[in-house]
Amino acid sequence: MQLNLGLTVNTDDTVSGQLLLTAQKSVLKQRNPDVAAAFAELRQNIPTLPAGTESRYEDATSYGIQIAYRKTPLAQFTSESVNLVRDGDLYRFSLPLDPKKYGGKVAEQDPRNQQAFMTLMAFEISVTFPGRVLDSNGTVNGRSVSWQVVANQPKPAELRAVAEAPPTPSASAVAAVTGSGSLPWLPIVGGVVGLLVVAAVVVVVLLRRRSRGGPAAGAPPASPTALAPTAPTASTDRATPTPPADPPT
Repeated sequence: MQLNLGLTVNTDDTVSGQLLLTAQKSVLKQRNPDVAAAFAELRQNIPTLPAGTESRYEDATSYGIQIAYRKTPLAQFTSESVNLVRDGDLYRFSLPLDPKKYGGKVAEQDPRNQQAFMTLMAFEISVTFPGRVLDSNGTVNGRSVSWQVVANQPKPAELRAVAEAPPTPSASAVAAVTGSGSLPWLPIVGGVVGLLVVAAVVVVVLLRRRSRGGPAAGAPPASPTALAPTAPTASTDRATPTPPADPPT
């Protein structure tokens, strides 16, 4: 059997891509003339694969299944065969090639067949990360890592890679966006808007009063007594007439 896997890790901690598990029709027909039934039986020797949208795959020489992944959360992607998790600010990918995980059904007949089953397996894997690849036992090309493990050749214990993950939003940023923080953001914003409206009204009133020739801002209003008209009064400053002088004697 051959397992082909192409994945892209997205910045929102989801996975997109596809997995293809096939076997040669000539091998399947040796087990059962019905290639679909033969493949279903042979598939029982493969550990569980990440769940996705599964469909049948068939070409001139191969038969199998194709599983598509569309923005699948990492929490739903890890399986017995493929492990892809976020560990803090890192992404960790691994695909164990332990013979004890493969060939379970053939091992029931003869345990030695389990190692033979793994030897005949072929793997072609590619994973693209959103960040820089820090460690891997595959071939690194930019932000992608690939492995090609052919049949009838020695295989590593696992395929692995570690890459940088984008920083997660801080708790304060999340609280500000979601409104779950300790500060009452909405009342504060409402209060600020209210103060701005009051200030705008005061400015408009003052400008109108000034344009009409009213008292300048800050000047005390005139009292009603000062504005009321007063009756004219005799002036106390007029000269008092003097009596005529006595006639000469």
